[in-house]
Amino acid sequence: MSKTEYEVFKKLIEEKRKQIKNNQAEARSVLVRAGIFTEKGTLKKVYKDICTQQSLV
Repeated sequence: MSKTEYEVFKKLIEEKRKQIKNNQAEARSVLVRAGIFTEKGTLKKVYKDICTQQSLV
């Protein structure tokens, strides 16, 4: 990925973040389309057992 492509991608991501920042339904929709959450709002199986630094504390 070139620096120009990176900058365009970064700008698109920032715009999307601003769109969904205060809209829980849209934020959930993005996570469902990305395959992270199910339609019911639960984490998909592959993400349930991920150990994060925060959960270790």
